[in-house]
Amino acid sequence: MKHRVFIAKALALGLALGFTLPMNAQEVPARPLSIPVYHPMVFNPAVVGSKDFTSVSLTSKVLNSPQNQLLQFHTRFGQHPSGFSPWGLGSYVFRNNPGTEWETGASVAAAYHIPLDENYLHMISVGSSFRGFFHLPGKTLKEVYNDPGRVFQLNMDLGVYYYGPRAFGGLSSTSLFGGKWDAVLPGDSSLFFPRGYHAFGGYKFMIKRDPGIVLEPSLLISVSDSTLGEFHRHMVPYLKLYLQNFYVGTGIKPLQFPNFWKSMDVIVFFFQYQFPRMHTGVYLEFPRTGFLNDNNIIFEVNLGFNLGKEGEGFFKYRHW
Repeated sequence: MKHRVFIAKALALGLALGFTLPMNAQEVPARPLSIPVYHPMVFNPAVVGSKDFTSVSLTSKVLNSPQNQLLQFHTRFGQHPSGFSPWGLGSYVFRNNPGTEWETGASVAAAYHIPLDENYLHMISVGSSFRGFFHLPGKTLKEVYNDPGRVFQLNMDLGVYYYGPRAFGGLSSTSLFGGKWDAVLPGDSSLFFPRGYHAFGGYKFMIKRDPGIVLEPSLLISVSDSTLGEFHRHMVPYLKLYLQNFYVGTGIKPLQFPNFWKSMDVIVFFFQYQFPRMHTGVYLEFPRTGFLNDNNIIFEVNLGFNLGKEGEGFFKYRHW
């Protein structure tokens, strides 16, 4: 049993330190941009049920009129003779308005969680989801690009995920069926979204157990069929500092060497406070240089509720 835990922890740490696969900006849904922070189940369905209570949360863009919203739900259910619930169920609905077109849709995901030790502290899960969304063209896109009109697309995602008291990590593939592409449409059209391969992992370093100060570096990386050789342009590292029920974090977008500071386009800042039964947070992105205004600042807010049984102990519910 111990060797399985060691292998899983080594895998998660390897992901966190640099598994070479980058995130595609055209992932559906590509917004809110805070998905890696607040909604990792969007790119890895195996995450659903990885908290031992029911979670419902909403993230929405503010400033310059809200354009992007995502509502998420996930829980764990089923009863093992030991009292452990092995099944996870999750869903999200989203609405995006990039400006020239609309996207709205929903996803339903299920995952199965397998304990790696007798105390149910180290787990590995496998999951899949089905996602459908409508593309609704705007007036400008219709007139200029001969948009095909309203389009419905169905797709599927698969993933595997490890989580424990300190480490977490996962591999997943999204949009397995690929996407539609029309040469007359602009390159950033939501009708085109390539198959994606994602890795997300991190590790918690205990700074001081009382009052619960923890440092958590993590890394999100992915690749699409067309960006196999450009992973260095898409890696996004994150850093969280936990202070009991509050955490604050930052990220680098994109991370490029040797001089990552000059190559960094935007600065990422986020935080979240967890009350006994609810949590609220803010996610900010703004350019490193130039003037700031409503058009180049990404300001997203997150509000969620924890229902039912809560995790016991500080680490139980903090693996992502």
